[in-house]
Amino acid sequence: MIRFGVVGAGFIARQFVRDARLSDAKVVAIASRSKEKADAFLDEFNLEYSFGSYEEMAKSDVIDAVYIATPHSHHLEHSLPFINAGKHVLIEKAITANTEQLTRLHQAAKDNGVLVMEAMWTRFLPSSQFVLKESKKLGKLTHMDLEFGYSLIKTCPITHRLLNPDLAGGSILDIGVYPISFMFFIKELPVKHIHANGTLHQTGVDITADIDVTFTDGTTASIRSTIDDNYDKNAVFTFEHGVIEMVDFSRSKEVIINGTKKAIPFEGEGFVYQINSFVNSIKLGDKENPVMTYQASLEVMQFMDEVRKQLGVTYPFE
Repeated sequence: MIRFGVVGAGFIARQFVRDARLSDAKVVAIASRSKEKADAFLDEFNLEYSFGSYEEMAKSDVIDAVYIATPHSHHLEHSLPFINAGKHVLIEKAITANTEQLTRLHQAAKDNGVLVMEAMWTRFLPSSQFVLKESKKLGKLTHMDLEFGYSLIKTCPITHRLLNPDLAGGSILDIGVYPISFMFFIKELPVKHIHANGTLHQTGVDITADIDVTFTDGTTASIRSTIDDNYDKNAVFTFEHGVIEMVDFSRSKEVIINGTKKAIPFEGEGFVYQINSFVNSIKLGDKENPVMTYQASLEVMQFMDEVRKQLGVTYPFE
């Protein structure tokens, strides 16, 4: 059994621990900058160890792997101590804040011979794997429509992480990463052209991004992300010989192919499949996961860097 520690004690960390109990992993430890918060998390989930610093857990021998559940602005910083200590690292999306950080992360993983993977759990769901397989039967893909949006900022204080450029706030890295990553999951060809526009918050982060994409074979895509409105979150893929629609694509339990509905449930809250795949890669001694490869994370990050450049969004630490 692969023993996991968790870095960060927020909502996503709780979701991970709940689903890990349905998987081939065992969460044994929690680390937080607040020892009181770590102790409370330990009591809530009946874990074995709590740490008041990430570095302390990285140096310990009680874990084999770690799940990073802190803001993406700090993923590189929080991952490196574990990588350098020989621990395998599963990192919540977006894996880093930009391509330069991702390159450093990948090099550290290579130097230390450990597995590092972006926790883009949507790619691992049964519905996603089903769509990927079925898409090969419908001829050439001609167009993709993907949107992902929540009404999040109306009640947010200006200091909230979503609006904070110091924490790489905005819609692209937090929300847009889902449709962007899924676009590349379905269409594994280079992008020829990107055109992005959107609206920015007074803090400088993007509220909404509308992105038009053209691939080298002529396939097009329309991607929308926002943290200021509730979108339907469906994905529609148009092929020469039919249409596939995923209802609530990031956590889809229903797929519609040429008008025929198919229910495809998933276990737990959706994290089980990525956890099992990550654990399996560790057990096989793989230094890269076959579903969420380094190249997959890189092409998404390079795409998001270009979108931010077109929108005029930069972070103070860049």
